[in-house]
Amino acid sequence: MALTFILTRPVILPVLLGLLLQHAPPAPDPQSAPTAHAALPGTLNELWLVPPDSDRTVKSNVPYVPLVQGLGRYRAADYSKALPLFATAALTGSPLGDYARYYLGMTELRMGRTKDARRTFESLVQRKPTGYLAVAAALGAAQAAEADKDHAAAIRIYERLADDKAALSDDVLSRLARAALASGDRRKAAAAFTRVYYEFPLTPGATAAGAQLTGLSAHAESRGYKADLGRAQILYGARRYADSRAAFADVRRHTSGDDRDLTDLRIAQADFHLRRWAAARDGLRPLLDRAKRRDEARYFYLSAVRELEDHADFVRLARALVQEFPESPWAEEALNSLGTHYILVGQDGQSADVFGELFRRFPFGARAERAAWKYGWWKYKTADYAETIRVFEQGSLNFPRSDYRPLFLYWAGRSHARLGAAGPAEARMRLVYTDYGNSYYGRLAERTLRARAGKRTDELVLPAAARTVPEPDTLARLPNERTIRLLLANELYDDALNELRHAQRASGPSPAIDATMAWVYSRQGELRRGINLMRRTYPQFLTAGGQDLPTEILEVIFPLTYWDAIERHSKTHGLDPYLVAALIAQESTFDPRIKSPANAVGLMQIVPATGRRLAQSAGIRNFTPAMLTDPEINLRLGTLYFARLSKQFGGTHYALASYNAGENRIVRWKAERPGIDEDEFIDDIPFPETQNYVKRILGTAENYRMLYARGGGRPLPVMGGPAAAKPAPATATPAAPTTRKPVPATKKPVPATKKPAPATKKPAPATKKPAPTTKKPGDSTRPKGTGSGE
Repeated sequence: MALTFILTRPVILPVLLGLLLQHAPPAPDPQSAPTAHAALPGTLNELWLVPPDSDRTVKSNVPYVPLVQGLGRYRAADYSKALPLFATAALTGSPLGDYARYYLGMTELRMGRTKDARRTFESLVQRKPTGYLAVAAALGAAQAAEADKDHAAAIRIYERLADDKAALSDDVLSRLARAALASGDRRKAAAAFTRVYYEFPLTPGATAAGAQLTGLSAHAESRGYKADLGRAQILYGARRYADSRAAFADVRRHTSGDDRDLTDLRIAQADFHLRRWAAARDGLRPLLDRAKRRDEARYFYLSAVRELEDHADFVRLARALVQEFPESPWAEEALNSLGTHYILVGQDGQSADVFGELFRRFPFGARAERAAWKYGWWKYKTADYAETIRVFEQGSLNFPRSDYRPLFLYWAGRSHARLGAAGPAEARMRLVYTDYGNSYYGRLAERTLRARAGKRTDELVLPAAARTVPEPDTLARLPNERTIRLLLANELYDDALNELRHAQRASGPSPAIDATMAWVYSRQGELRRGINLMRRTYPQFLTAGGQDLPTEILEVIFPLTYWDAIERHSKTHGLDPYLVAALIAQESTFDPRIKSPANAVGLMQIVPATGRRLAQSAGIRNFTPAMLTDPEINLRLGTLYFARLSKQFGGTHYALASYNAGENRIVRWKAERPGIDEDEFIDDIPFPETQNYVKRILGTAENYRMLYARGGGRPLPVMGGPAAAKPAPATATPAAPTTRKPVPATKKPVPATKKPAPATKKPAPATKKPAPTTKKPGDSTRPKGTGSGE
């Protein structure tokens, strides 16, 4: 028996294992795993530091009225009337009493009462206030000491601040340097200016410090050419190409060997980015065969050749680079440029082959996501659905946080359906809906599932337990938390931002701090800045349950103003007002005065020539371009124009594409793609910017509908400017208030292969050259918002 067991064991075990595996549950499909998001706290108060409405009433803020009124007088330079307000006894004994003392000291300083200001600031410093106010009080004390000609005292304060990581800034060091100069200590001044020059090279203070160091060279200690080389590298990395070129040229004479080659390479690259193609080519030629970074040099050399329109040589050089340096990230860049080149010359099949090669060689590379999309989409269009599935599913696994992921999953699901595989098709669509339910692709997936599977919405979402990670410590107690809440309650927004930024530097990043800052930006009229920050802070808004986030959070992500006029003019022309609101959010972020580089103006970004033509149709007499900044007129003309486009082309998606890319192009694209489905038409638009534009507006329109039609959202009041009185600056300088202007809406396109000329904007021909590569290999190249299209 023992012998029989020994002989048969190798045969029996595989059989037993096979039987066990046959009846075992199937292995989990990695494609079905939802994105793991942090579980959110249960209350709004834990999501941010914004005080509830009950703490922002007139009654609750009565004790702080003198502070708010005093700040209004202070910023109007009416110091004699501000002074007694800051000195109100009830105010100085309140939780914001230290802020009253601070502004009392600043007022005394402005009035020339230097001794009084010094006593006020010294008293405040001794009280040891928390947060940013401690820094501001010290700066005020130093400024008062300087005004009193006590430079030694000012220097002691600045040196203490310079040793505090949370307080250190180029401003503190510059003040230290100037105080040292005033005291006659040129060596100390040179040391401080040197720190500004090397440690804060991207600031305006660094430029001023460099000029000062020219006259202090006898007193400055040299940091060696390596420090200058490092500074030049920082400037280059920040895309300050003219400054970096000058810095590299200045340090070149001190370099040799590899450092000399690096310097020459960066000078030539700066020339390239400054569009000096021939100079770049000539500067790179000596580095092609001998330098350590010759793969990088060859990439920029072939790029310069491309810009000089020697296309045959460009193709040859790109292929040679890939062959000689097959694993170099610059070979990936060369393939990306080559694939783009073939798109621009109308050879889409060859372009797809190149992008397929790129994805195969560099499956996790900086350009791999784009390559997978370009190659996989071509395979879908040519009905190679099996290859489409392979590429898109691999892309979704390789880049689980990519903006391309919803495209990958959605079109993989559509490809499974084309092949008759209902199970995988439904699984992919459920995953798209779970992770991106409140986006363009999530809603496409929802409609697909409803039509094919007949499922209810609550049956579409994958189990929540599978897609959450432990909740982080979202709101660790901050020492200045009460101060922040009180400042916000009284609309002292810039003071609150100072405190929030100080908390970030002292305690590290926090979703609650970021969300609060996003809310402040929105309240100040910087809607786009608030949108972007809140989206990054709580990306859960995109998921299937995103609409359940607190309404107040969603109002920052989807702001709405001028609603009455939007609704009225939309209904006049039979348009969906929520679609129009989404279009305005994309075009202008509700800034009626914004003007684009193409001369498009106002809420719906209308160029004067188009406005004049529409005004005639609308019966508006004596039209002038300035009228386009009037929200009523802009909306009247813009909705008229969009309604015409919708009627002309017979579909909202066509009208949106035309609004962005031009009517003639839509006529041509429709003719080239007759009868294809709407989702296929949109993703086959040749201009990535227009793809993104259409998908974002279609997706966002539903967000606006859910929030403001059914979710209790409240449109913002129309403001003539920022909501708050001008508080203290968000810098280390306590004296000059910060003036903020609303940030204009900026459409950040994906790395475009062709560039559209928007219909309502000044026409511009599509570029025939791909944009120069400015990112280094390894940098993120994900397209802004292309994936989810929310």
